[in-house]
Amino acid sequence: MTDILKKKSEWVWPFLILLLISVIMFGMNRIIDMILIKSGMNVFSALYNEEVGNLTNTLGGLGELVSSVLGIEITVLAIIVQLAANKYSSKVMELFIEDRVNFIVISIYVVTAINTVLVSNTISNQSVPYFSITFCLALIVTSLLIVIPHFNYVFNFLRPNNFLGYVKDKVLKNIKNLSEGKKKYSYAVKEDISESVNFIGDIALNSVIQGDRATTLQCLAILREITVKYLGYKKDLPANWFKMSGLEYFDPDFSSYSRFVMTVIENKKIFLERKVFRLFEMLFSYARVNLRDVASGVLLNSELIASGAVKADDKGALYCVFQYFNSYLRISIREKDPRSAFNTLEHYRILAEELLDEDPYEVENISYYFKYYGQEANKNQVLFIIETAAHDLCVINELAYEKKVPNIKSLLQMFLTVDEPLEEGGEKNISQKESSLIGVRIAQAKLAGFYLLKGDIELARVIFEDMKIEPYSRIAKIQEIIFNTKEEEFWEITPRGINFNYVAPERREALQEFFSWFAKPSS
Repeated sequence: MTDILKKKSEWVWPFLILLLISVIMFGMNRIIDMILIKSGMNVFSALYNEEVGNLTNTLGGLGELVSSVLGIEITVLAIIVQLAANKYSSKVMELFIEDRVNFIVISIYVVTAINTVLVSNTISNQSVPYFSITFCLALIVTSLLIVIPHFNYVFNFLRPNNFLGYVKDKVLKNIKNLSEGKKKYSYAVKEDISESVNFIGDIALNSVIQGDRATTLQCLAILREITVKYLGYKKDLPANWFKMSGLEYFDPDFSSYSRFVMTVIENKKIFLERKVFRLFEMLFSYARVNLRDVASGVLLNSELIASGAVKADDKGALYCVFQYFNSYLRISIREKDPRSAFNTLEHYRILAEELLDEDPYEVENISYYFKYYGQEANKNQVLFIIETAAHDLCVINELAYEKKVPNIKSLLQMFLTVDEPLEEGGEKNISQKESSLIGVRIAQAKLAGFYLLKGDIELARVIFEDMKIEPYSRIAKIQEIIFNTKEEEFWEITPRGINFNYVAPERREALQEFFSWFAKPSS
């Protein structure tokens, strides 16, 4: 019953408003005409031909002209808006109808047409409403003048950056009003915010399918901006906002989750975060191969949301980011896509670097994830990932040492467990894994050189104790690779552009000492 009343109000209220405006306008004009006629001061009569028939015919013809222009306007707008709705989302049509400027322009045409009909039928030889005629002509001229400007407005409105900005502002306004108590919480408000996020996500997904990179990246940026600002308002939102009513199970972003997962989402207060990151995950999966810059955009915006969670001290949101970075890695490993995993690890590492200042113990969790997914990649023959994870962990440990975090040794121990023992298998399999594990040892040796350069022999010896079990031939190979790598920039185009095996000259001198600790076997 409520839905029926709501649907009726969608057309009943505009109808009543336009009718009321037309009646009031016509009535006021008639009153002014009566006053001017009685006072004999009808100055507007000098503007027109005194032949009443000509006035009636002219005004009636102009009324038909306005109706024709209105018909053309509606036809053109319907085609343009429908094309945009087909390309992006059906909600574009709703946004167009809800837009106040569009409503006002169409209302001007309707009111002008009604007023022209009423005025043209009140003209007589005994009483000529010159003021009403003048007012009516002013409306007609206005209606004709706004045709081109309105078309220009509509074309601008249908640009993605404009209607996406409109939706973003609407969402943030609703969230802000909820947090400040200016708007009372109701499920309808939550649903409206949720639908707006869905709308942005739908545009992003459709744009990916059509190969529209710019629009997709813009959608990602808007979703990130909404989420980061939401994190700032989150602590002041009413408690009911975070509760699951049960209707969320019908949301496509949550319909596949078990009751346990929904309870976790409610307890950690990460409803909106999970919704946004679910869209990010789908975009990452779609764009991973054909639109890599979009997949990189997903990673960058995920990292920026994580920064917002760190600044807001929101553990639930940060936990959510960890889960989705891990999911990106799992997707990359499952699909045998080392480049996506390679890029994911970089953004994950940058997040870890930021956390060293705020919560260095959380970096231990990230280090574990690097180790876990590096070894998973190695098991699944996605071979460069464990090597990449090791070099990223080397950077994290270097920065942790410079920042003097309290858990330096824990981070180092986690780094030293990244490599795994070689499994029994074919010669080719062992050769490939040995190559990756040598890369891990290179990263560990680089860290030892860093410690020696800083004068910390104790930590360098910890790395030596872990590496001394390696056969000397492998240590010699690691030394050879490091000392023969002269260029810091990698010789191919890569997102990072760094040659992992490169060591600066001053650190090479320190590594000379480190490698001297390994006993060369006698002949």
